[in-house]
Amino acid sequence: MSKSSSIGVIPQTFSSIPALYAFDPRTTTWQSYRDRITFFFKANRINTDDDKKALFLWSVGDATYSLLESLVSPKLLTDDDTQFIDLVTVLDSHYDATKNIMTATYDFYSCYQKPGQTFAEWKAELCEKLRYCGFTTSVLKNKPQDRALRDMYVIGINNPKIRQALLKEQDPDLEKTEKIIQVAERLEEDVRHFGTSINHTDSTIAKVQPKRFNQRPATLNKPTPKVEYKPCQTCGSTNHPRSECKYREFTCNFCKRSGHLERVCQKKKDGKKTTKQVKMSHKLKHANQRTQSSSTTLSLRVNGHDCTLELDTGADNTIVSVKD
Repeated sequence: MSKSSSIGVIPQTFSSIPALYAFDPRTTTWQSYRDRITFFFKANRINTDDDKKALFLWSVGDATYSLLESLVSPKLLTDDDTQFIDLVTVLDSHYDATKNIMTATYDFYSCYQKPGQTFAEWKAELCEKLRYCGFTTSVLKNKPQDRALRDMYVIGINNPKIRQALLKEQDPDLEKTEKIIQVAERLEEDVRHFGTSINHTDSTIAKVQPKRFNQRPATLNKPTPKVEYKPCQTCGSTNHPRSECKYREFTCNFCKRSGHLERVCQKKKDGKKTTKQVKMSHKLKHANQRTQSSSTTLSLRVNGHDCTLELDTGADNTIVSVKD
């Protein structure tokens, strides 16, 4: 009788209960940890919800404790209405590996033996992943061939985007799986065709424009540089060489020599001769019209004398020397 009462006191004395190890999702699954907690409470005769909650939160570890604080928010873990069963429920939802059979199946078939991993270790890893593949609970549990095809679609398909779309499904049947693949392929083909059309249009425009500009006259493409010559010794202009000057046959009104106009006459520039301006007494007609003769002459009376003078058509005024 005393032994029985002694056992009944044990659950109330936590110091006599072996400590739980902290939960680490990197080394074990939540489902395994949850099952071991159940056995731990049963073995140590911990039955009340308050005792389970206190022992669990004390042992679960800092990372999981912080996670639970976020999951139960806006409630607090210290609230009386936050019970142990509530904590288990939110963690079940957070770590539910069975909520997506497609992902679990892909993970199972992608589990190859690692370097240095023994067969026993690899087998244990496979069996752990196998638990969540839903081979006995899937919508295709009675259609093994359909299940095999569906699983192979996910594993062997070459397009990663389509595989990603399949993995988002929870447990589709074979017909829905094939429809997802076909729709994704058509959509991708439409996008590719649309992109090709745009690129073709851009390349066509790019080819037409250079061709159009290349057909423009060379004078428009490249302006002709203006050539500036040395001052012409015949007329003083810089627009042409002396060999092409139209005044080469004209006679200077100042020095009476042919081959240059008065405005470029070197003797006039030297200023060695004194000149006197004489006002022309006759009007000229067609002064700019060249005749067959080499010079144009005028008869003028100067200081009471009749003179025959040669007209300098390139000068504004015609002058004559006093001494002449």
